[in-house]
Amino acid sequence: MNQKPFKGWIALDIDGTITLDKYSIPPEVIDFLRNCTKEGWRIAMATGRPCVFASIALEKFDFPYLFIFQNGSCALEMPEKKCLFKRYVSKSTLEEIEEEMADISGDFLIYGGYDNGDCVYYRPNHFDEEQKNYLKAYWERQKETPRSIESLEEIEQDNFPLIKCFGRIDEMTRLLDRLRQNPAFNLSLLRDPFTEGYYLLLITDKSASKGKSLEAAIKQMGAQKGTLIAAGDDENDASMLEIADIAIAMEHAPESLLQIAHIIALPTKDLGILQALRIAMRDL
Repeated sequence: MNQKPFKGWIALDIDGTITLDKYSIPPEVIDFLRNCTKEGWRIAMATGRPCVFASIALEKFDFPYLFIFQNGSCALEMPEKKCLFKRYVSKSTLEEIEEEMADISGDFLIYGGYDNGDCVYYRPNHFDEEQKNYLKAYWERQKETPRSIESLEEIEQDNFPLIKCFGRIDEMTRLLDRLRQNPAFNLSLLRDPFTEGYYLLLITDKSASKGKSLEAAIKQMGAQKGTLIAAGDDENDASMLEIADIAIAMEHAPESLLQIAHIIALPTKDLGILQALRIAMRDL
């Protein structure tokens, strides 16, 4: 079958957008995206997940795609795993984050990056028992590898793709407001769908967001942009939807995302993304 002329990009979040399963993508979605590549579309997967964890869900993708993970901190061309760029937070910023968390319970998690096996540095003595139990369940679910340290000085890396904080909404909102004063950070506050009452604050470099990294990766690949269709379901997808020609938000997305969407997709459990993509492509 001859490849059709290039049409554009389909950029998708994973969790809550194309799947509710942490470890796989519905075969109907995979088939649809495969057919899209034959029809002239290029696929970009943009996720907040670390590389190793996201790769589990994407392992059955048998077509080329752009892989953007940890909220835009790194981009790979797949299946070659060619690294296009890394946009990491400097180690020098950790002390500032620590200062802003002086009256916040718990501590932050420091992600080592895909080239370090997606390890997660943490200081056990900074967490109470409830938080330790949360972390145990979280790491088991996310397939992450924790590395216990006593102090930040033990970490030999100079930069990191992601710093993650977690806790109740009042503390995470307070920390978010404080860190917004630092122009070096890009920040996303997300609800943890698996633990009621818990929220995740993701801290990346100012240049690392799904939208900025998607644009940069396409440019670096020397690829055409064409029509950009983007879909997501949470705050960290906003930058991607804002640059899209056609923006899709899942119906359970926060109001801020629904307001910038051109199409509201039906529930993820009903594969609403497929109907939304068909609508987006209908008049192209």
